[in-house]
This record gives sequence, structure tokens and C-alpha cells, in this order.
Amino acid sequence: MSEKLSLGVLDFCDSITTTIRLAPRIEAFGYSRYWLAEHHGDGLASPELLIPILAGLTKRIRVGMAGVLLPFYSPLKVADNFKLLELLFPQRIDLGIGRGGADPLTTQALLDGRTRELDLDLYKEKIQYLIDYLHGNSQVRTTPAISTYPEVWVLGTGFNSMHVAAHKGLAYSHSLFHRGCLDNPSILKEYRETFQPYGEKVLTPRCNIAVAGICADTEARAYQLQQQHANNFVMLNIVGTANQCKEKLLALQERYDVNEIIFFDVCREFNDRLRSYELLAAELRLTSVSAQTKQLAVYASNNSYGGAT
Repeated sequence: MSEKLSLGVLDFCDSITTTIRLAPRIEAFGYSRYWLAEHHGDGLASPELLIPILAGLTKRIRVGMAGVLLPFYSPLKVADNFKLLELLFPQRIDLGIGRGGADPLTTQALLDGRTRELDLDLYKEKIQYLIDYLHGNSQVRTTPAISTYPEVWVLGTGFNSMHVAAHKGLAYSHSLFHRGCLDNPSILKEYRETFQPYGEKVLTPRCNIAVAGICADTEARAYQLQQQHANNFVMLNIVGTANQCKEKLLALQERYDVNEIIFFDVCREFNDRLRSYELLAAELRLTSVSAQTKQLAVYASNNSYGGAT
């Protein structure tokens, strides 16, 4: 029998105002994580700048990236940034890393005119540098000094990224909504079987799956909202009422043997997205009604952030 399911949130950051308004409410609903996606050309190219704002507006929920497109950046700079975030918000910061790309002109600009290397070995090398910098296992001095560490997650859609995570002793998040992803539970089974601990820092395998969808009060409303979805790279796995979505999520939990699923709601409007997350949280009993009401009241009394668009 699987343990109680935890839910995290993925946000493509298409509206800064929506992101800032959502995060405290997502925490009040009882979600485990709030992850921000990096996208160039649409969404936000540097969502890591929002992490301290969201972490400051919340108390418990983990906040992080899903993820940093590491092929474009210096592992040292990424490590320094996330060590600072960890110092400010200990045991609440997640660092997701991925191999995603951008259009050719943006890619060339990000790399100062160089051609991007797609070599998997180079990616593995950059990940190794990154975790060594984070944990102080390098001759290069990184700052600030920290006593806890961000959770590092490798994001992937198939066996290659999974193998990187397992062999580097890192957590692995497997997407089931990216077009071309592998819907194959053996990926996580092999991850657990081949996981190699990273020294004394990360001793046990840690994994989840990520899905996309819509939850609404009625089936008709859910499918009406689905018709507005226009991103051909994002496949919808979970669409329906709260009970229908719950059954689909629990079936995926059982099939993949995970205790956490990251949910990416694709609703365009803030109220539809908020309602979707609220319905799922209530159906899965992520938190008690009294605790949720108390947290929402605290947020309402403390919220003074405004002016973003």
C-alpha cells in the first residue's frame, strides 16, 4: 500500500502577479513544493530571482527551480546563488537542473556567440562541478558557507537523465507531460536500483513524477478549460473533477511507486488555476480545513506585496 500522496506545484511563470499571489495560497492548501520553470522567449528567463520573494511570503513550503538550464551557465555561479538562497531559507530550497534549450538566436546569445554542445558527457561534467561546489568538495572556494544544502533534482523525460541522477547521487523528477517523454515505470525502478550515494551527504534515492492538467468543479468546465490549452509541447495527463483527478493521480502513484507528484495546472486565468489547486488539495486532504483557514488568514493580514505585472 502506497503512503499518503504529497503534491507539489510547477509554475511556468507566465504572470509574475499570478505567481506571487499563488505561492502563499498553495502553501496554505498543503502542497509540498513550489517549482518555477525557466523559459526563454515566453515565461521567465530568470525565475530564480523570484525564489527569495516567494520563500519570504511563505513559511514552510519548499521553493525552487525546475529547472536551471545548466548547459547555458557556469556551475560555480549557480552554486553560489543557491548556497545564498539556502543560507537565507535553510532546508527550503530546491535546485532542479535540466538540459532544455531555447531557439537558436537565444541560445547563441546565452553562450556569447558560441555553439551549444549537446554532449551528454559535458552535461554530466557540469553537474559534477555543481554538486562539488555546493558541498565544498572543490579547490575553488564558494560562498557563503552553509551547514545545510539545497536539494538537487535532475529533471528528465527518459533514461539518460535518470542515469545521470542515479550515478551522481541526486534526486530525480520524471516528467510525463513533455511531448516525447517516456511513460515507463521501469525508469524509476532502475533509478532506485542503480542509485549511488553522494558521499555522506545524499544517502537514499528520492524521486517523483510531474504531470499537467486541469481540475474543475464539473467535468464540463474542466473540458471547457482544456480547449483553451494551446501549448503543443505540454500534454495533459489529468483533466476532470476533483474526484476524477484524484483517481488518476492515485493510479499514477501506484504505477510509479512514488509518494509525491508535481502538478502543473495549465489554466490561463488566476481564479481557475487557484480553484484547480484548491479542489485537488481538498480531495486529497493535503491539510486540514482549520489549518488551511488559519494560514490563509495569516497571509491576508501580512500581504503587502503589489505592483508586479
